Amino acid sequence: MPSLHLAQSEVDAVQETLLGEALEHACVGALVLDEHGRFLAANRMACQLTGYTRAELLELTSTDLAVEPAKVARRLQEMASGELERGFGLMRSKDGGVLSMEYRVGATRSGGLPYFALVFWERDSADS
Repeated sequence: MPSLHLAQSEVDAVQETLLGEALEHACVGALVLDEHGRFLAANRMACQLTGYTRAELLELTSTDLAVEPAKVARRLQEMASGELERGFGLMRSKDGGVLSMEYRVGATRSGGLPYFALVFWERDSADS
């Protein structure tokens, strides 16, 4: 049986595609935001949890979903400095409801620009 040899760039491309597909269909919400809190990407679960379509989310900022908008600037600064890696929070959904969530955040750079990946899920009422 012949073996399949792929160049490293091809392996990397396949892995990136698999990771993207897995995150798109993950059982947690995932948002990518810039240093100003603008949403740049959202997966299906982020849309389901917030009640917004992807297009609607990409028109919003983290302040728009915040139950306590005054805290957003400080949280963004903490994310940029690496001080904020995880937490609990409240997020306003499209229907005006409040989602109690737990989240993890990671900073990265692309094209020299900072971006943040936020992964979140609804907290169980027993966890509150």
